[in-house]
Amino acid sequence: MILVTGGTGVVGAHLLVELARKNKPIVAIYRRKEGIEVVRDLFKTITPELLKNFEQIQWKKATLNDVSSLNEAFEGVQYVYHCAAKVSFADYKSETLKKSNIEGTANVVNAALRHKVKKLAYVSSIAAIGSEKNIKQVDEDSNWEANQNHTAYAYTKYGAELEVWRASQEGLPVVIINPGVILGGQLWSRSSASLFKSVANGLRFYPTGDTALVSLDDVIITLVHLMESNIKNERFILVAENFSQKELLKKIAVSLGKKPPKISLKSSLLYLLFILEKSLDVLFIRKNFLSISFIQSLASKQHYIGSKICSRIDFQYSSVDECITKLGKSYKT
Repeated sequence: MILVTGGTGVVGAHLLVELARKNKPIVAIYRRKEGIEVVRDLFKTITPELLKNFEQIQWKKATLNDVSSLNEAFEGVQYVYHCAAKVSFADYKSETLKKSNIEGTANVVNAALRHKVKKLAYVSSIAAIGSEKNIKQVDEDSNWEANQNHTAYAYTKYGAELEVWRASQEGLPVVIINPGVILGGQLWSRSSASLFKSVANGLRFYPTGDTALVSLDDVIITLVHLMESNIKNERFILVAENFSQKELLKKIAVSLGKKPPKISLKSSLLYLLFILEKSLDVLFIRKNFLSISFIQSLASKQHYIGSKICSRIDFQYSSVDECITKLGKSYKT
């Protein structure tokens, strides 16, 4: 039996499609019933022939911070894909991120150890690499820089990874993937897919930094391959290409037949907004979203190297250009 946490999220939902295609016995965790209907609609849209397999998924209501319901979901499970996570760059959500990403992952790995799971695959992020900002080329050997400012999201993904590595020291075979910005999916209000919606609605500004990209299909393919392989206790950065954010948004605009953003969102302007937000936060008018670390990340020119995975398994990345074109066409229809 295979357990998927975050089964109603972008990665989790598309992973369920792939596992259903392989006719695997699946348990998926959910929090709200409407999430299951979203996944059902996804099956109807991209693989209607697999609806019968969707009906065989065992849905278990549980949260990562409810140890009792989590342990019930783990009954009879041999393999775990841990895809669930909170994603936010809002400064005021740091405690929520910590509770879900770090404490929640600790609960998942503890349950995996308790139920003698054979292997756990964790979906992390390149944010968890956290290398020193002056390093221009980042790979799996780059180290977390403790003295550097990091976003709350990065801190909690790094903390979650520490829990996974702890489990590996206690005898649980693990693999970790660190994807860049994931392009794909039909859930247009979520994750990077929302970029298409923003550009379609007339996005005017673009950040000045670079961004690392990978297709959702590549993430799913490598995730399943690593789980089914003998590879264990290693991490893999999943990045096909690095684009400037201006270039990425222009390519999305072209795929949609829209005008690309024209106004540079410079760091100086963001720092002014940060000061304004801080003032409003002190006056209890609105909560602070921006942080110094987030502003720095928007201007970062670091490039991430994702070639290690290609040397370990039979895999080649999909073209980012082709992925964007396909997504643009899908969004329009």
